Amino acid sequence: MSEKEDIFQIAVVGHTNAGKTSLMRTLSRDAGFGEVSPSPATTREVTSIALLADGIPRADFRDTPGLEDSIGLLELVDRLRTDRRDDGPSLIERFLGSLEAADRYSQEAKALRQARIADLVLYVIDARDRVLPRHLDELELLTRCGRPVLPVMNFVSDDTNRNEEWRDALARLGLHATASFDTVIFDADDERRLFESMRVLADDHAEAIDALIEDRKRRRRRSIDRAANAIAELLVDSAAYVVVVAPSDEAKDDDEIRYQQLEAEDSLQAALRKHERFAHRTILADFEFTDEDPEAALLECTEGRLGIDLFSKEALKYSGVGATAGAAGGAATGAVIDLALGGMSLGAAAGIGAIVGGLLGSTAGQGRRLYRRLRGGDELRAGDGTLQVLLARSLDLARALCSRGHADTRSIAIHEVVLKDDFLKTVLETLRSARSHPSWSRVDRVGPDSQGRTALIKRLARTIRSRIVD
Repeated sequence: MSEKEDIFQIAVVGHTNAGKTSLMRTLSRDAGFGEVSPSPATTREVTSIALLADGIPRADFRDTPGLEDSIGLLELVDRLRTDRRDDGPSLIERFLGSLEAADRYSQEAKALRQARIADLVLYVIDARDRVLPRHLDELELLTRCGRPVLPVMNFVSDDTNRNEEWRDALARLGLHATASFDTVIFDADDERRLFESMRVLADDHAEAIDALIEDRKRRRRRSIDRAANAIAELLVDSAAYVVVVAPSDEAKDDDEIRYQQLEAEDSLQAALRKHERFAHRTILADFEFTDEDPEAALLECTEGRLGIDLFSKEALKYSGVGATAGAAGGAATGAVIDLALGGMSLGAAAGIGAIVGGLLGSTAGQGRRLYRRLRGGDELRAGDGTLQVLLARSLDLARALCSRGHADTRSIAIHEVVLKDDFLKTVLETLRSARSHPSWSRVDRVGPDSQGRTALIKRLARTIRSRIVD
């Protein structure tokens, strides 16, 4: 027996648009598999994909065309009976050898042919649909194929679901082993329970199924760990990043000084925006979403803090930072200006000395020092308010991807979470050491890593990881 014949084979069958291809996409973590469309009969041929664990193919899932006319087909199959002892599989085989299987019922024949040779049949149900006679006839046809059938209810998270109605109908048919697996709103526990249900009905392949369960656990842990690390890198890079404002000579007038300062501000903002986009693409890849995914290349979000400019007043508001709060700690050190602070520009700060002592919360001496630095030229850094916005936006994305199925073609749905004060305090205090190490930053540059940078990122990632999965 060949390896292909020996592998655990699963036929994915169901009514048109029930979500068969969506199931395949989410289980395989491949948003490019097949074609997902609200139009009927999108899948016209049998396509397959192997699920691997430890690099070894463990299961072969076969996507089949939708069953469109089960009522008519069941009547046809019943007419093929020539002896009262004809069983279900013999009737199905008789149909598959008929002219109707190559003509009127060609799509159904492709699905039933896979059901006949599979080790297990997954019958995909759109839980939003009413239970209709056509569904019952589909199940009757599948049970006649002589293979174990596991109903899988899809779209169970939708408010219009009929979960209980379906469970009751399936129980009446004697199908007590069922699974719920939403291919759009992903739930790792539901995926595990799906595999466990498959193991009950296909015990001969328990080893392969157990390997897939463990593989999924490892991949999820790896995704979360890598995302936490990407966010930590973004924060360390941003905290350490410095833009130098060249010192001005006495011959320069205020307008020229202001122009120079604004150029430096724009440079810092542009660099951090670019670095944030890079970090977010990394997080997408960490959860096995690629730039080829529909809507995924970042961030077609139109609402909330991910849909607005990093340095806007709204970004601060969405991240829980008041227009005059949150960034004072960094700015009061004398060398740090939080460019997101209420939209205040360096030029405006240079022209209004009162802002330094009042709005930034500095002492009078610190205010004079900061004012002199602004006039004489110094360094610009992202302050605590900016770091807080970067943290909040990246956590929003990572948490959203934790529950995003690979069949979801909509824009990424962000559910913003207010970050607790003790968590923010821990993160900002952890980042303070990066302030004095500009060489640690990888914004707009590459360079050899250092033990200090690596250790700080690891420590920060452990703190951030708890907020991704809580």
